[in-house]
Amino acid sequence: MEPLNSSVASRSDMCFGVFNASKGHNTTQTSITSPWFSTAFGLIGLCSNLFALCVLLSSSRKLSSRSRSSFLIFLCGLVVTDFTGLLVTASVIIPYHFIKFIWAEVDPSCHLCNFLGFSMVFFGQCPLLLGATMAGERFFGINRPFSRSTSISKRRAWSIVGLVWGFSCLLGLLPVLGLGRYTLQYPGSWCFLTLLPDTGNVVFCLLFALLGIFSVLLSFVLNTVSVVTLCRVYHDRESVQRRRDSEVEMMVQLVGIMIIATICWMPLLV
Repeated sequence: MEPLNSSVASRSDMCFGVFNASKGHNTTQTSITSPWFSTAFGLIGLCSNLFALCVLLSSSRKLSSRSRSSFLIFLCGLVVTDFTGLLVTASVIIPYHFIKFIWAEVDPSCHLCNFLGFSMVFFGQCPLLLGATMAGERFFGINRPFSRSTSISKRRAWSIVGLVWGFSCLLGLLPVLGLGRYTLQYPGSWCFLTLLPDTGNVVFCLLFALLGIFSVLLSFVLNTVSVVTLCRVYHDRESVQRRRDSEVEMMVQLVGIMIIATICWMPLLV
């Protein structure tokens, strides 16, 4: 048994060396947090996103406005990303809270840990980048309506969403390719980037954090300018009142998304 344990320990150093898997297992056994807590919140998030997706699909079929149609596509991409992220991460984290398995025994090669770490980075960065993309689209739509191309189609909007997904995917694959690494995090139910003082981990952590902070700050600046512009021109023309009402509605939704992203992510990013 001793050679077996030593071989498992040597392999687990890849993603379990920072977090002592055996100690973490014993600690989480006495945790006062009920597994039903994470299950309930996971189900609430999934049902909320599924409901939002149904509403968006229903609304997109009734719209003739191209600008609002592109905005709804970006919003739909955001909801799909959030729903998929909850589904993927909950499929690993929630079973852990019920079973309390030991990662070094279940995943000695760190494939599951790397997958979960990739998912946390990918589904964490995507909403921030999509929020900045939506803010940019609304900024040019409100402040530079004549300089923006009038041929923004649904296919082009989905292509932009696909580019955001592809960029986030590449970012999440960097530790797998050798820049930094994913390791098990307290209390032993999830894997994420590693806060260690070696060059690879520092570069990847800074890249993830600075990119997220830049996305949030860019959204804040662009949304602020768009809101100020709308406040100035909202009562200028009665003939465009209906269009301005639609613009205000989209900006309210976008500001709400920005506030939620800021509250949820900025403390971790900083």
